[in-house]
Amino acid sequence: MENNRFDVKVELNIDTVQSGELTHTKISEPGQFIQMGDSMYLRFNESLDNDDTASILVKITESGEIHVKRVAKSTNLASLLYFTHQKHNTGHLETEYGILPLQTFTKDSKVEIVSNPLSGKINIDYDLIYDNNVIGNYKFRLIFSA
Repeated sequence: MENNRFDVKVELNIDTVQSGELTHTKISEPGQFIQMGDSMYLRFNESLDNDDTASILVKITESGEIHVKRVAKSTNLASLLYFTHQKHNTGHLETEYGILPLQTFTKDSKVEIVSNPLSGKINIDYDLIYDNNVIGNYKFRLIFSA
């Protein structure tokens, strides 16, 4: 299958509850939607302080599994998390001090993609787990459109 690439506008909202405290992150950036074979990818950058960026890649597999990779070179942090509806998955966080194994438990996930005009939604509700302890509850809401 040929590679299909489209410029898209990405809006990502993440609500995080850690130690009883709610934080909200909003990212609104241009990005690219790419279809290669049976997988779909969304690529965009997150603006950080000091005019720096982190690159984010979201992969949706044919089976509906979602992979989220985030790399921030300036802070030497990279994470790769996997999400499968109602399942535990193992991922990791790479730091300058080494690799920390992380787990996710996907409470709910939904992917809706429409081809004409190209648009979509990716919703993930999950727990982030380190050393068998839930360290945060997350609501990941990504909307994109061409």
